[in-house]
Amino acid sequence: MAFTIQEYLDLVRLLAEHPEWRSELRRLLLSEDLLTLPEIVRELAEAQRRTEERLGALIEAQRRAEERLSRVEERLIGSHCWNLG
Repeated sequence: MAFTIQEYLDLVRLLAEHPEWRSELRRLLLSEDLLTLPEIVRELAEAQRRTEERLGALIEAQRRAEERLSRVEERLIGSHCWNLG
């Protein structure tokens, strides 16, 4: 079946006039894998957002641990010097 440029332009015009037809056409033209991609991308974006939040919390916890370790080291060095003197 031949499909002319004019018929294509008519289809484009009809789809512009009837946006509700687009989802049906999409369902007919695209595979199930392609149709599920938007949801998969949304899920991945949400997972990435949660990962970034957790990474931020981990960075902050590491910073606090380093501060505590520095204080412990200072006390140990001070205690060691005191005992030597």
